Amino acid sequence: MSETVWAVDGSFFAQRLSGIQRYSIELLAALDRIVPPGLVEIVTPQGVETPLYTNIKTVPFGTHKGGVWQQLDYPRYLKQRGAKGLATCNVIPLFGFRGIAVVHDVCYRARPDFYTDPRGRLSAAWHRLQYRCIAKRAERIITVSEFSKSEITKYYGVPASEIEVVYNAWQQMERITPDDSIFAAYPQLKAGAYYFSMANLLKNKNFPWVLRAAKARPDAVFAIAGGGSLAAQAERLGLADLPNVLYLGYVSDGAAKALMARCRAFLFPTLYEGFGIPPLEAAACGAPEIIVSDTPCMREVYGPSAAYIDLAVNHGDVDSITPAQAPAAAVLARYSWDRSAEKLLQILTA
Repeated sequence: MSETVWAVDGSFFAQRLSGIQRYSIELLAALDRIVPPGLVEIVTPQGVETPLYTNIKTVPFGTHKGGVWQQLDYPRYLKQRGAKGLATCNVIPLFGFRGIAVVHDVCYRARPDFYTDPRGRLSAAWHRLQYRCIAKRAERIITVSEFSKSEITKYYGVPASEIEVVYNAWQQMERITPDDSIFAAYPQLKAGAYYFSMANLLKNKNFPWVLRAAKARPDAVFAIAGGGSLAAQAERLGLADLPNVLYLGYVSDGAAKALMARCRAFLFPTLYEGFGIPPLEAAACGAPEIIVSDTPCMREVYGPSAAYIDLAVNHGDVDSITPAQAPAAAVLARYSWDRSAEKLLQILTA
């Protein structure tokens, strides 16, 4: 067994929760159940709250916060501790890092057309710099699908032998209690009679497809959860005031679980993903059908358990989609945080 100490960049505990942070939290929780004491530490900025672990030590360190902490304090800790780094959120220090990095996807490199406003271009430039740095300096790379692995090799020349796949999973949904009060707030939502999606303004999420589907099916209800100015975007697209579209805003995890469980189908018309976890979560919550875009990543992750949208020809027609060949819930057996943690431990101790 390796005697190396692995120090995880734990600054994600202070970040807004998204799929990348969820992956880090759940993977480390599962790893804690099997890792030998002393092998893994989580290093955080001062004052950051973390879960209680049994075998993983947490270490507050440094004087900075956020990105400055990642670039200055975290590598300083690695040097002082003589530890290797484990960075799970696409970012490593530009200097002073040796260890393993997780790259969830390379969307910023593969689809620059998604990032055309000033903020998007700046974010894309930073992440492309990170991808190059990781490709050059990380001893190994972990990613979340074979598709993402192939993309890293394609765009950054990293040999496939230096990239490991450690999948996402869904068991976090078991801890959530459904909140059915959402149906009292929106009596238009009848069990089994509405399409549900979780949207934002990121171009890869393809929010306009859902609106076009709603316009084409005025007799069906489309419930859309998510923050940002979705209604304003709909107006810019000329798809405002569709009477069968309900903008739910941000919903709690409990409300999301209830909505997934009772929907007719969960819609995920994504243009690009490294994994794409929301349909897996929907299946875990009892969604009878998950409808996703027909891309290599979605085919890999969901196999026969999803219905597929051919976005080249289908611009918003839910009726023409061929049903899945297997129940949505059948995909759940393929993914487990415990198995992913076992894979991570093998990588760390190799």
